[in-house]
Amino acid sequence: MTRLDTLRVGAASIALLAAACGPQVAPAAAPVPEALSAKPEAAPCPDDGHRLALTQLCSARVVNDLDPAIGLATETPDGCDWKFAETPMPDPNEVIVFRALECKGVMTALEVHGGAHSAALGYAKSALYGDSALSVEPVRMFISDPADPKKVIRDLLEGVPAPERAKCDVRPVEASIGWPGDALALQYDAAERTKLPAGEPASMCGDLGRDEDTASFWRITGGYAMFFELGQDIPDIDAGSFMIFHKGADGAWAHVE
Repeated sequence: MTRLDTLRVGAASIALLAAACGPQVAPAAAPVPEALSAKPEAAPCPDDGHRLALTQLCSARVVNDLDPAIGLATETPDGCDWKFAETPMPDPNEVIVFRALECKGVMTALEVHGGAHSAALGYAKSALYGDSALSVEPVRMFISDPADPKKVIRDLLEGVPAPERAKCDVRPVEASIGWPGDALALQYDAAERTKLPAGEPASMCGDLGRDEDTASFWRITGGYAMFFELGQDIPDIDAGSFMIFHKGADGAWAHVE
């Protein structure tokens, strides 16, 4: 089976599961693949920055892979710093790299939850919210088809009643909100939105659709559609920084656009 076939099968399976199922207790965290276990410390980075434990990439190099147009979180609570972190995927040749808060010696960490048909990122540690965050899954992941990356999001509308579904599509989120520059949402167009009460937050297009009362949106990156559900408080992960890195046959890690 080719990688494209795998992407298509995964996308369809995950979309059907998400549409059919309600909230579930998160399954046990996926173990760290042996190939991604932390390696002995390599030579210092040229800029004196730190190396990431799994990929051994220098944090300064990872910064260069970020798209400035997407934007990064700028709010930093007192006593905290934004640092790069990694989460291994079940595929030992894939790692998620992202910025997260470290506060008073506690570094925010995410782990993969899921099985054959679904994936989510849950908290292993939260620098801001401690143990109260351990049951939270702020990110859900769906494999996207390179030929039509938004299709896996549109497919989630299959579980939405037809009259509502007819109003919904994958649309860019208005830039004034301050979310990542490539943020998307399952939402109404402007004309349909004006039919709803003005000045009141609205929810639309199903459980993974737009909720104007919370920071919830989609990004498509690295072969995945990622749904971020960050609530109303200051997040300790930076949604605009999430990137997928893949290890090639030569052992080198490269950013997947």
